[in-house]
Amino acid sequence: MLELKNVSAGYGPLQILWGVSLKVEKGEFVSLVGPNGVGKTTCLKTIAGMVTATEGEITFDGKDITNFYVPDITRQGLSFVTEDGCLFTGMTVHENLQLGAYILSDKKKVNELESFVFELFPRLAERKKQLAGTLSGGERKMLSIARGLMSAPKILLVDEPSLGLAPNLVDDVFDTLLSLNKDQELTIFLVEQNVHTTLEITDRTYVIEQGRICLQGNSSDLLDNDHVKTCYLGLS
Repeated sequence: MLELKNVSAGYGPLQILWGVSLKVEKGEFVSLVGPNGVGKTTCLKTIAGMVTATEGEITFDGKDITNFYVPDITRQGLSFVTEDGCLFTGMTVHENLQLGAYILSDKKKVNELESFVFELFPRLAERKKQLAGTLSGGERKMLSIARGLMSAPKILLVDEPSLGLAPNLVDDVFDTLLSLNKDQELTIFLVEQNVHTTLEITDRTYVIEQGRICLQGNSSDLLDNDHVKTCYLGLS
């Protein structure tokens, strides 16, 4: 479904990604893990069209989207849930969700999607008319994921969903993502710092260091990898 072939990217003269190649098949739950500042978020932004690839090719559903603009990529069926959520804090929960569905013209479909995300996150339904800026951190994370689902995506890119959340809320977020993948058959590409939990819930994982993919494989196998255990799980 999604494939990067030798993709390089960065910010002006600063190159962050160096020949990154990876693949996410339809229905998979795939993760990208690694230390801070090595290109995980840049990778997602490059896929989503927010950063321009300087080399390589990005294909989605068999179509080359390397030079597509963000709205065009969204219309292809790719939704990006950013680390900070990028919510409109002066708008209500309902208004934020409606903006997430801006590419859809079928009002019935939009209403169905909103009903779905309210079932997924009942707390958001209770706060439908509340300003997004007054929500708690956990509620904002729920809203950012819910808004990402409002475009009826084929694949969901999720950046650091556990960042800044209490442990019990982290579990809720991961359970939700797992449910979306297994029950709703939504393809997910996840970037996350919580390596142990990520390896427990995802199908496959890529490890990126210094802008290059250094390891890849089934997530369950990487739990037993010596490098992963030493560098990311605190085991020796």
